Amino acid sequence: MEFDYFYKRDLERFQFFMLPKILVMGEQFKTISSDAKILYACLFDRISLSAKNDWLDEEGRIYIIFTIEEIMKTINRSRPTAVKALDELDKNTGGIGLIERKRLGFGKPNIIYVKDFTSYRDEKLENQTTRSKDFELQEVKKFNYRSKETELQEVKKVDPTNTNYIKTDSTKTDFNQEQKVFGAFQNVFLSNKELSNLKTILSHQLENYIQRLSSYLKSTGRTYEDHEATILSWFYKDQGQQTRSERSKIPSFKEYERGEHL
Repeated sequence: MEFDYFYKRDLERFQFFMLPKILVMGEQFKTISSDAKILYACLFDRISLSAKNDWLDEEGRIYIIFTIEEIMKTINRSRPTAVKALDELDKNTGGIGLIERKRLGFGKPNIIYVKDFTSYRDEKLENQTTRSKDFELQEVKKFNYRSKETELQEVKKVDPTNTNYIKTDSTKTDFNQEQKVFGAFQNVFLSNKELSNLKTILSHQLENYIQRLSSYLKSTGRTYEDHEATILSWFYKDQGQQTRSERSKIPSFKEYERGEHL
């Protein structure tokens, strides 16, 4: 048997089935036989004819009609081979899912939906991705939890000689352990002893002064070492007791507003 060469003028004489390279070379399609791949190319070829004839279902999906006898003739295979190739493509019969057959009733040919090979989705990969995302979320939660624990431990280990946090009063050698947070903006710090002292002096007015200091610190972005002394200074200034305020050398609330403390 001898065959001639191809010349450019000869190419228009033939009709071809389109067999996408991915069906031949793709890892995801390596489990199906060559007969099944060729059959898919034949079924795919019928789509354009069905589209021209408006063979569409109620959802607008194209379907084809291709009987077993036509398949046997087209791919030049026996009935068992043709049936096996169809089963390899149809997910309902344990196949890969490139086609879907639907029965129309007794005595009527099945219709076949040819699936888009480019829309391949790996369910195992999707499940792995979902599990991976869940795992990452759990890790983030664990990381945040550990981070908060670490931050808390670090706060407890703050250098006790840091004068930005420790008052010079020898009875308050561990300011961080005693301090509590107050104010609308959670930026006023008072120890239990300081709070008790302020309650004794300011009584029901204490809450008002705490909120005033909290708002002032928030609006100016400033920080001050001794919040108890600042509140007392504002209180005594408001009460007209200039001597106590001057002796403390801590600016009054009005002086803070005018910027005279700078």
